[in-house]
Amino acid sequence: MVQLQEAANTALNEDQDFVGTIAFRSEEISLPDGSSMALGIDGPHWVLVYQKEKGEQFHVYEYDNKTGAFRKDKKAGTHEEYQEMRGHVKYFFEHAHTEDLVTIMPPR
Repeated sequence: MVQLQEAANTALNEDQDFVGTIAFRSEEISLPDGSSMALGIDGPHWVLVYQKEKGEQFHVYEYDNKTGAFRKDKKAGTHEEYQEMRGHVKYFFEHAHTEDLVTIMPPR
Protein backbone atom coordinates (compact mmCIF):
# COMPACT_ATOMS: atom_id res chain seq x y z
CA MET A 1 0.00 0.00 0.00
CA VAL A 2 1.27 3.45 -0.83
CA GLN A 3 2.03 5.42 2.30
CA LEU A 4 -0.80 7.95 2.25
CA GLN A 5 1.00 10.57 4.33
CA GLU A 6 3.99 10.53 1.97
CA ALA A 7 1.70 10.66 -1.05
CA ALA A 8 -0.22 13.62 0.38
CA ASN A 9 3.02 15.57 0.48
CA THR A 10 3.94 14.65 -3.09
CA ALA A 11 3.40 17.37 -5.65
CA LEU A 12 1.83 16.38 -8.96
CA ASN A 13 4.82 17.78 -10.78
CA GLU A 14 7.38 15.46 -9.20
CA ASP A 15 8.64 12.41 -11.09
CA GLN A 16 7.71 9.22 -9.26
CA ASP A 17 8.69 5.58 -9.64
CA PHE A 18 5.30 4.27 -8.49
CA VAL A 19 3.10 2.60 -11.10
CA GLY A 20 -0.37 1.49 -10.08
CA THR A 21 -3.88 2.54 -9.16
CA ILE A 22 -5.18 3.52 -5.74
CA ALA A 23 -8.93 3.10 -5.35
CA PHE A 24 -11.62 2.34 -2.80
CA ARG A 25 -12.09 -1.38 -2.20
CA SER A 26 -15.86 -1.02 -2.67
CA GLU A 27 -18.22 1.26 -4.58
CA GLU A 28 -20.10 1.73 -1.31
CA ILE A 29 -17.20 3.67 0.24
CA SER A 30 -16.81 7.40 -0.28
CA LEU A 31 -14.96 10.33 1.22
CA PRO A 32 -16.52 12.49 3.98
CA ASP A 33 -17.88 14.97 1.41
CA GLY A 34 -19.60 12.13 -0.50
CA SER A 35 -17.12 12.12 -3.38
CA SER A 36 -15.35 9.09 -4.75
CA MET A 37 -12.00 8.92 -6.52
CA ALA A 38 -9.46 6.57 -8.02
CA LEU A 39 -5.93 7.64 -8.81
CA GLY A 40 -3.76 5.98 -11.44
CA ILE A 41 -0.06 6.80 -11.39
CA ASP A 42 2.52 5.81 -13.98
CA GLY A 43 5.62 7.72 -12.92
CA PRO A 44 5.00 11.33 -13.94
CA HIS A 45 1.63 10.55 -15.58
CA TRP A 46 -1.31 10.87 -13.16
CA VAL A 47 -4.96 10.09 -13.96
CA LEU A 48 -7.68 11.00 -11.46
CA VAL A 49 -11.22 9.68 -11.87
CA TYR A 50 -13.49 11.84 -9.73
CA GLN A 51 -17.18 11.65 -8.92
CA LYS A 52 -18.65 14.41 -6.75
CA GLU A 53 -21.57 12.27 -5.51
CA LYS A 54 -22.94 8.84 -6.29
CA GLY A 55 -25.01 8.93 -9.48
CA GLU A 56 -23.29 12.02 -10.87
CA GLN A 57 -21.05 12.12 -13.92
CA PHE A 58 -17.42 11.08 -13.54
CA HIS A 59 -14.66 13.50 -14.50
CA VAL A 60 -11.27 12.31 -15.69
CA TYR A 61 -8.25 14.52 -15.07
CA GLU A 62 -4.91 13.67 -16.70
CA TYR A 63 -1.58 15.31 -15.98
CA ASP A 64 1.80 14.42 -17.47
CA ASN A 65 4.82 16.10 -15.93
CA LYS A 66 7.13 15.14 -18.81
CA THR A 67 5.10 17.02 -21.39
CA GLY A 68 3.24 19.43 -19.10
CA ALA A 69 0.01 18.27 -20.74
CA PHE A 70 -3.17 18.56 -18.70
CA ARG A 71 -6.60 17.42 -19.79
CA LYS A 72 -10.02 17.20 -18.19
CA ASP A 73 -12.58 14.93 -19.78
CA LYS A 74 -10.39 14.51 -22.89
CA LYS A 75 -10.22 18.27 -23.52
CA ALA A 76 -7.38 20.70 -22.88
CA GLY A 77 -7.67 21.74 -19.26
CA THR A 78 -7.39 25.20 -17.76
CA HIS A 79 -5.12 26.31 -14.94
CA GLU A 80 -8.18 26.44 -12.66
CA GLU A 81 -9.06 22.84 -13.55
CA TYR A 82 -5.46 21.79 -12.84
CA GLN A 83 -5.73 23.41 -9.39
CA GLU A 84 -9.08 21.63 -8.96
CA MET A 85 -7.36 18.29 -9.65
CA ARG A 86 -4.60 19.08 -7.16
CA GLY A 87 -7.24 19.90 -4.55
CA HIS A 88 -9.08 16.63 -5.18
CA VAL A 89 -5.85 14.60 -4.90
CA LYS A 90 -4.89 16.35 -1.67
CA TYR A 91 -8.38 15.79 -0.22
CA PHE A 92 -8.23 12.11 -1.23
CA PHE A 93 -4.91 11.54 0.53
CA GLU A 94 -5.89 13.50 3.62
CA HIS A 95 -9.30 11.86 4.14
CA ALA A 96 -9.16 8.34 2.71
CA HIS A 97 -8.62 5.59 5.26
CA THR A 98 -5.92 3.09 4.37
CA GLU A 99 -8.16 0.15 5.28
CA ASP A 100 -10.74 1.34 2.72
CA LEU A 101 -8.27 1.37 -0.19
CA VAL A 102 -6.69 -1.15 -2.51
CA THR A 103 -3.58 -0.67 -4.59
CA ILE A 104 -3.69 -2.33 -7.98
CA MET A 105 -0.26 -2.99 -9.39
CA PRO A 106 0.33 -3.86 -13.05
CA PRO A 107 1.85 -7.25 -13.82
CA ARG A 108 5.63 -7.21 -14.01
